[in-house]
Amino acid sequence: MADRRWRVALAVLALAAFSASVLTSLWLFPLYSVNRDDSVYVAMARLLEHGHVTLPAAEHEFFRPWASAVRGDRVVLKYTPPWPAVLAAADLVTGTPRIGLGLTAAATVVVMALFAGAVLRDHTAGIVAGALLALSPVFVFQSATYLPYVFQLFLELSFATLLLAGLRRRSSTRLVAAGALLGVAAFARPFDAALFAIPFVVFVVLSVRGRRSAEDDDDRWTWMGVIARLSVGVLPVLFVSLAYNASVMGGPLQLPYTATGAQDGFGFGRRGVFPQFTIPFGRRDGVAGMAANLRWVPSWTFGGIVLVVLAVLGLRWTTGRARWAVAGLALTVPLGYLPFWGPYAMSHLWAGVQSLGPYYHLPVLVPLATFGAAALCGLWRRPSAWARPMTAVVVMSLIIVTAVALPDKVAANSSIRDDYRAVQRFVDGQHLRDAVLLLPGRGDLGFLSSTPFLENDPSLRQPVLYGEDRGADNFELLDRYPGRSLYRLSEDLTPGETTGGRLSMDLLRVDAGPEVRLKLRLTNPTDRPVAVAYVTDGRQVWSRILDEASTHARAYDVVWTIAAPDAAQPPPEEAVRLPAGPTAGVLAVGVELRGPGEAAGSPDRRWEQRLAYRLVDGVARVELLEPGQGWMRDASGAWVQMNGTDNPVHIG
Repeated sequence: MADRRWRVALAVLALAAFSASVLTSLWLFPLYSVNRDDSVYVAMARLLEHGHVTLPAAEHEFFRPWASAVRGDRVVLKYTPPWPAVLAAADLVTGTPRIGLGLTAAATVVVMALFAGAVLRDHTAGIVAGALLALSPVFVFQSATYLPYVFQLFLELSFATLLLAGLRRRSSTRLVAAGALLGVAAFARPFDAALFAIPFVVFVVLSVRGRRSAEDDDDRWTWMGVIARLSVGVLPVLFVSLAYNASVMGGPLQLPYTATGAQDGFGFGRRGVFPQFTIPFGRRDGVAGMAANLRWVPSWTFGGIVLVVLAVLGLRWTTGRARWAVAGLALTVPLGYLPFWGPYAMSHLWAGVQSLGPYYHLPVLVPLATFGAAALCGLWRRPSAWARPMTAVVVMSLIIVTAVALPDKVAANSSIRDDYRAVQRFVDGQHLRDAVLLLPGRGDLGFLSSTPFLENDPSLRQPVLYGEDRGADNFELLDRYPGRSLYRLSEDLTPGETTGGRLSMDLLRVDAGPEVRLKLRLTNPTDRPVAVAYVTDGRQVWSRILDEASTHARAYDVVWTIAAPDAAQPPPEEAVRLPAGPTAGVLAVGVELRGPGEAAGSPDRRWEQRLAYRLVDGVARVELLEPGQGWMRDASGAWVQMNGTDNPVHIG
């Protein structure tokens, strides 16, 4: 391919990838994706725009981003600055971080074309490889989110491209640059960088023997010399990353990724982002996660199984030792991720691989695209009358297979998009000003959040602050922001769902005094005959039987008097005198319905309202934060939110 035509082809490829990334982001991910990590990278980008990498815990503990934790007096995000810095730069220069997505996608397909062209020694095949990557649904979808995997692939491909060019041209400058890019990749995602680099380091060791060539008698070009040049590039970035670790974590070898706990890492045992939300993860689970992700790889590549077959043929038709380094990625990446719980979780516990593709295994597309391009170009060039018609049939097969697999992937993400938009419209419709809005699934539960797009500026200077509902600690927000109204957003979800529930919003108020009377209307929504009213603070239960022959829809008016421990007046018979020990907590007031002859604690159905309380003026007064939040315990024993008229427990 002539140089001019090749450059035009690269430009077209870059423009196509840029457009697909930005347009898909605007269309399918306008409010982030189902992976709530999107919001963390954007939060980090905005933090960098303000010149900071952490947040003061005293001010931000209620408002901290998901996947962050308090370390000392600072809120530390578990992800590092390289990718957020790209988003921040794009936002500062263009006014939107989405341009950073498009530019990264464009740069990645261009580097893919250069890399494949170098491996195959064929510029045309390189362009085809870039196109195969750009047209793969997993690449398009990932490039349209704020997740870091495409950027990571760009860094890794750039490292490999410069490494091959440096070896071919005996260029120390290229090798040092390759090392620097590998260092940035390691700063961003250390394990990913290692898995990508391993096959190429092995290639260097096996290919560069240390013997002088006929045309170059410089004996410094041994494999150790090449590694030394790479190290010159890696080490300065490594020192920066160690300094960053020391700054935010207190030690150079403490990775920010462990800020939320050591249980979020490689190895078997109980695994999860936070210690209180972990799953058992064993060797069989690791194999199951790897197998499931690999099964999904063809579905998320351009051409599916057809491309896999082409890649196998292309590997056989390709010469040169570098091909084995490329092929090695198909081994190191899946095997390296086998002891990590993420691929298992995204394929078995939530619909990550179905909706966003096997993004941990994104580098596997490199050998598929490279050798698939080799096969396509080799087939086209065969000296046979049937070669070009056959190539056209193969290309049509690639298109058809991709088109058949695509609608389900779009539908999975468009349903999430529509659920997010419904929440946004609901919140916008409340016209809140000078408010703090407590949101479901925030803080440590951010992986379940239906509102990742409702974010706080690092300055906290905005009309509405979005916070975590923390029970009794919510009183701190009232004390800290006396000029703001406190609201709570609730979402009634069916078990197993994280979006799409019925929404409600309450303005919270404080009812205070030595005694606070709660008037309840309790309705029996079942045919169970034993109805019991109860109040519990989580340690002690106050209860009384309302009826032992109750029927469906029968209603009861109940009054509970919540009394402070040192309330001066003797409490009435129906009073709940709070214990003097804890000065704050959550009260649940509700109804328990049992079958005939069932004792308390037997399988039952419960509906309740939960209200935060605290004791003030010593322990002479009690404050209740009303209205309560509705919950229901179903026959399986699971608690789910249930607000509005459907909840048979009403206060007031």
